[in-house]
Amino acid sequence: MKALKYILATVLLLFVFSSFSQVEITKSTEKTRIEGKIYYIHHVKQGETIYSLCKVYNVTQKELTTANPQLSQGLKAGQTIKIPFKDELKTETAKPKVATKQENKEIKKSEKPDTEQTANSAVKHRIKSGETLESIAKKYECTVEDILKCNLFLDKNSKLKKGQYLTVCPAKSEPLQPENVAENAPDVDSTVLQINEQNIDIECGENLYSGDMMNIVLMLPLKAAEINSNLEKNQRIAYEFIEFYEGFLLAADSLNSKNISINLTVFDVYDAQTLKDALNSPLFNEAQLVICHIPKNLMDTFAKSTSGRKVPAVLSFSHDKEDVAKNEYFIQAFAPISFQIEKLNKILCGVDENIVVIHDEITDTTDFVKFIKRLEDCGKTVKTYHYQLHGSHNENLQEMFNINGKNSITVLSSNKVFVTDVLSKLNELSISRKYDMTVYGQPQWKSFEETLNFDHIHNVNLSIIQSSFVDYKRDEVKNFISKYRYYYKGDPSRFSFHGYDLGIYFIDMLAKYGTNFMNCITNEEAATLLQTRFKFDRISPQGGLVNTESLLLRYTKEFNTAVE
Repeated sequence: MKALKYILATVLLLFVFSSFSQVEITKSTEKTRIEGKIYYIHHVKQGETIYSLCKVYNVTQKELTTANPQLSQGLKAGQTIKIPFKDELKTETAKPKVATKQENKEIKKSEKPDTEQTANSAVKHRIKSGETLESIAKKYECTVEDILKCNLFLDKNSKLKKGQYLTVCPAKSEPLQPENVAENAPDVDSTVLQINEQNIDIECGENLYSGDMMNIVLMLPLKAAEINSNLEKNQRIAYEFIEFYEGFLLAADSLNSKNISINLTVFDVYDAQTLKDALNSPLFNEAQLVICHIPKNLMDTFAKSTSGRKVPAVLSFSHDKEDVAKNEYFIQAFAPISFQIEKLNKILCGVDENIVVIHDEITDTTDFVKFIKRLEDCGKTVKTYHYQLHGSHNENLQEMFNINGKNSITVLSSNKVFVTDVLSKLNELSISRKYDMTVYGQPQWKSFEETLNFDHIHNVNLSIIQSSFVDYKRDEVKNFISKYRYYYKGDPSRFSFHGYDLGIYFIDMLAKYGTNFMNCITNEEAATLLQTRFKFDRISPQGGLVNTESLLLRYTKEFNTAVE
């Protein structure tokens, strides 16, 4: 049944999903003027090298690296670089005009441009989808002829390109003189963009994927060598991360059907040496997205080593806000426990019922007091009850309940023995005294949820906040299971579902927004995947993104499980 998993494990010390190969370079027609000099704007594709770029653009390596100091760290797919316009440098006769700071400032989005700027100096306008010369002229209170005067590469029939920059001159400006034409006129089918270097950016909301291969890295503690050793000794094998990897491959396959292609590199990272080897690999340096599970004792090392690389790294299984706070490019896939508790508070604030909080011996009052205070702040009256484990004097617990109304009962404990005993008592009251109750559990119950008495959790209408849950009634889940069985001859685990969810969501976001996607996904609506709901936010200026969404599971008396 699991034979394929074992075969996979033997080859996963380093696995490259797609081969890297040299590609034919197409010379860019996109240009920009920066401080009087003209550059090509080239978007680096996988397989291109500094040598091949210099050859195509007829520049030296020194000229290329001088214009792009970041190339000292190597050329990476997905980079946008400037390449000196050699032909312009050879034929230029007029002394280039150095643009002022005011001229280099890009017009920000607004209903109208700044009146003083329009009246006294030229401004730069970035063309948006659907704009025409007429609409731009109307916006800046000038005529089409005024725009054509300052953009001699245009005529009335020119088709404007989204993202292209135009110079918008004052309405009374004089036409450019002939001696300045060479400085402003581009080659055929190209455009000179007079913008500041910092304005070469990406706007959220645009689908930027051009069909190029995207470089994705998985860093997982597969421990392939250990698995192989255990196989030889016929010992038990843990292959959770192999299952995660299998789910991720199915996500890549699904995206491929949408013409989204990736180069996938997998590193087997489980100790300091394997982490160091991965971080020093050229394949890691080319990554546009990293999805990883780094052992807790190596997280500080990983955070420091990646802090200057500016590569988004998804922490696939972390629930700890301290992890994501270590690097602004970290992304936490699961909502922290504190966020899940906050969701429970909000749910209770919205009910018009008798609220009872049952707790065990409180050793740390901070979280307990905070939970009660939040309910009181939203106008709720809260009854608290200290439950004695296996105590005979818990008979007065029923006095906390409303026999004629609904009762919302929260059990503030993560002790398995205590929780089991409380649920047994509440089940007894629900059946014998007919109390109408809904019991709310803690997110930590996930670790022992399957050992709780099945009848008890349904009789008391147990509701639990969880970071993930698989609803097997959904068609999407059924299709995934069918596909997983076909390829891997077994059933998927929660690790398989999680690998699929992360692959589908983050690769799609990378294709949609480009390498800037971390600044864009905070504007995305909450997305429900196969077992996880994603909605990301940045909780501190220095930290990364955290998933703020979780799921509410309700176990009903009809022995169903509803997800909200």
